Amino acid sequence: MKKRLPFLIMALLCASLVCKAQEINGHWYGVGIVNSAGNNNNNYLSELVLTQKGKLVTGELNFYFRDSLFSNKISGSYDAATRKLLLKQTTIIYHKATSTTLGVDCPMTGEFILRIAKAESVLTGWFISTKDFRFTCPDINFKLKKSADTLGFARTKQNFEQEDTIVKQQAPVVITQEEKDKLSLFNTRTKNYTREIEVNSPNLRIELYDNGAIDYDSVTVFFNEHIVIPKSKLDYTAIRATLHLSDSLEYNELSMFAENEGLVPPNTAMLIIYDGSTRHDILLTSDLKQNATIRLKRKRPNNN
Repeated sequence: MKKRLPFLIMALLCASLVCKAQEINGHWYGVGIVNSAGNNNNNYLSELVLTQKGKLVTGELNFYFRDSLFSNKISGSYDAATRKLLLKQTTIIYHKATSTTLGVDCPMTGEFILRIAKAESVLTGWFISTKDFRFTCPDINFKLKKSADTLGFARTKQNFEQEDTIVKQQAPVVITQEEKDKLSLFNTRTKNYTREIEVNSPNLRIELYDNGAIDYDSVTVFFNEHIVIPKSKLDYTAIRATLHLSDSLEYNELSMFAENEGLVPPNTAMLIIYDGSTRHDILLTSDLKQNATIRLKRKRPNNN
């Protein structure tokens, strides 16, 4: 019996680790692609925030469509034996909607399978429209990867002291010849001014995502004509940077420079700016002839 005891302990430990690995608690990020012929745009940059208690699952479905963020409460069940996640009916805006305020909602249910590997855990599946909407709302296929980023899409507060994978602008100085050449090319393109925003904080946190299907768009981000994010591929995982506004300028300019146009031109991205407790969501579009640019202006205290 004593000889068998270590093996029993090891077996119980392994079983515990397997069960833990098969749980679906956490944040899952990815893109929903509409299962419809000829659909190249209007996909859904998405996040599932899941909490599992036994077989019961609750949480949120957050997704971007065009320039708007939607957030839905969700519930369902998860079977650890089959690794199948079933989500009860929720609503997802119609993929051909031209307005996010007047768009038609599609009632849909979710079916996903958890796949576990050493490198990463993935939820693959789809949202399926209900019977009455089957011919109007096509299925939306999803591949969602688990992330350790617990701040999520609904982040509303800043923490500039937090260490993460951001690119910080310490000293805005162009150093290398490659950067000088990139700035020269940047200045040959027209600036397309998308928005002008008044902000309260001298420090801003930005996040950049691909706005739709991942089609290998790559960008460089300039702030006051200095590179703050070097050439990076847009993805459903955020590219982040912290910006420090200059008080000597009337406007601070943030620009997205298209390194290419991906598989589906033009180069589009969702930019999120966190200004203290205020959040700005901006859709940026650039190509090989123009840079998507926004102006940032500090709010001045009212002395009256």
